[in-house]
Amino acid sequence: MKLKARLVTGVMLTTLVACGLLVLNGNLRVAVEFTADPAAGQGAGRAAQGAVTSRYGGKAVVGPGNKKLLNEEYGVNSNVSNGFSAMNSGQHPNKSPEKGLQEKNKILGRQVSLTVEHKQQNNDQENRTSQPKYTGSKLKNLYKHPLYRIPERVSTSDYLLKPARWLHATAEERKHIKLDENSGEEQNEEVLHEKKPWRLLQYGITRYSLYARNDPNVEEVLKAIRTQEVTYVEMKPGGTQLKLFMEFEDTSIGLFKPWRWPRDRETPPDHFYFTDYERHNAEIAAYHLDRILDFRRCPPVSGRWFNVTSEIRYKSEDEKLLKTFFVSPIGNVCFFGDCSYYCNTEHMICAIKDHHMLEGSVAAYLPRWQEAPRKTWKHPWKRSYSRVKKAEWEVTDGEAFCRQVRSSPPYDKGRRFGDVLDLTVYDFLMGNMDRHHYETFKAFGNNSAPIHLDQGRAFGRTTHDEISILVPIYSCCSIRKSTWARLQLLAREDYRLSDLMRESMRTDPITPILTEPHLLALDRRVSIILDTVEKCIKKKGVEKVLLEDLEHL
Repeated sequence: MKLKARLVTGVMLTTLVACGLLVLNGNLRVAVEFTADPAAGQGAGRAAQGAVTSRYGGKAVVGPGNKKLLNEEYGVNSNVSNGFSAMNSGQHPNKSPEKGLQEKNKILGRQVSLTVEHKQQNNDQENRTSQPKYTGSKLKNLYKHPLYRIPERVSTSDYLLKPARWLHATAEERKHIKLDENSGEEQNEEVLHEKKPWRLLQYGITRYSLYARNDPNVEEVLKAIRTQEVTYVEMKPGGTQLKLFMEFEDTSIGLFKPWRWPRDRETPPDHFYFTDYERHNAEIAAYHLDRILDFRRCPPVSGRWFNVTSEIRYKSEDEKLLKTFFVSPIGNVCFFGDCSYYCNTEHMICAIKDHHMLEGSVAAYLPRWQEAPRKTWKHPWKRSYSRVKKAEWEVTDGEAFCRQVRSSPPYDKGRRFGDVLDLTVYDFLMGNMDRHHYETFKAFGNNSAPIHLDQGRAFGRTTHDEISILVPIYSCCSIRKSTWARLQLLAREDYRLSDLMRESMRTDPITPILTEPHLLALDRRVSIILDTVEKCIKKKGVEKVLLEDLEHL
């Protein structure tokens, strides 16, 4: 035993002396071995001081040539000293994005697949958990920009509701506008003295947008949604998931969607787009994004905490809803309502705070159907909503399908084709694949912007950009000039989209609305759209790609 101990001691001393000589001679090297087949086993790499991961087979020593190869192909930080310091701090030395893969997968430079996987832009972005610091209000500066101050040319006939047309009409025009069959001076006076913000907001709806840029009633309506007492609740019929109509004390109506998932839970990669839960926070974020893009076609949406018992159960007379309430084993009040798919005990909605409090989103409701009927249109690039079948546009040549769409009403003339391209930009930024139909107001015929409704399945994944959503833009090689200009603005540091969204959503009662990775994904997707359009411009020229639309503003 003593002899064995002496031998072990001798080996250890020899090893220490050898290591000391290596350090003294300045010959510290990092050699990494890899199996020839990467699939042969995990953890095949071994190093004297640490391991550098690689997707290549064979043996490698990290030297100047290898650093260049890794940096160019994958964007890997192969600095050895930085790697050691990272290891000492308990971090992985290769936490960097695959920039080479991003460049390789630019949309028009790739033919095989229509999806792109990304990592965060750099170490700072990947590890960011707090808000970046900047002074001043980027949002206020944005709305002062000339692109957001272009005069809107709205005539009397462009307003949706008759009272609004009457309010904006000249004395001569008013003689020819009847509010209804029995309208008289008394009703005209009521219109003139209307004080309810939600009604005044509806008076601002035109064929181009749901509200004007500086309409003060937007903030008043949001304030009412957040603070007013709920007076009545009932289920919205139809749909795959539960939604509730809520009436408030000022007689306004809102559409409620409940909390389902925590903010940081993402859509599993194996899930189909049509099986995903709807997220209440996605509806809120979609409203703010729509406003920042200057579309203004999404109704105002706000978050709010509700008492499930006193503000939902006790305010409803809907028997189908009431019979689904129960108390969970841990004492939370729950319900599940009645709908097509996700309304059962396996998909129950429960209070998430103090046994009674539930978070949700509430959208300001559009004018009643009787007053302003709407028409539903099938989206020309609608998906198949099947696990096995593909939609026509997925199996047809992209340019040929685009020509087919552009030669068919209502996309053959007027503004509608440009509106669909705007909707494409909007959905791609959010990662929303669930755009099967859209609605317009019947009163405007085909010359009307679509209403941006039902974005609950947006903002599902942060590291995946669904490039197939961009098919209308890169197949048709078209985008509105104003939208293109605003996207260029939102890519600049002083107007960066992630910062604008963060600031815009900061005042919501249930902030934070989106996690930091979702905000960073917006910036990445802006760049992808700009790159896509740039390639179209190089291919076809500015005049054929940018649709002139300033005459509509």
